[in-house]
Amino acid sequence: MTAAVELTPMSNGSDDRILVAALTGALDHSNADQLREDVRAALAPEQRELVLDLTALEFCDSTGLRTLLDVRELLSERGGAVSLVNLNARLSKMFRITGLIRGFEVTADLAEALGGARARIRSSSS
Repeated sequence: MTAAVELTPMSNGSDDRILVAALTGALDHSNADQLREDVRAALAPEQRELVLDLTALEFCDSTGLRTLLDVRELLSERGGAVSLVNLNARLSKMFRITGLIRGFEVTADLAEALGGARARIRSSSS
């Protein structure tokens, strides 16, 4: 059985420079390339910030981590960042052990992530 991961865009309020999306399912070697393409397709040209809600991400292996790093690089090239929201205990531990927690904006809730993304956009526009 092939694992599935789904990227679902969500409302972000009113800022068209931020893409908010939820990851659902399992992110692993069987679907990592598809997720990269889904993110590229979902990002509008003006979007520089990506907020990923991981509440429903049930599994992520090392290939999934690599994919999230690739997504971070894509946003970095646009002058933005990736915020991760609602990491479960297992994902949080994996990000801490690997040191990747320092490579992402990690927040406990969506409002905090959106506030950080808006602040980064304001500071880069100044």
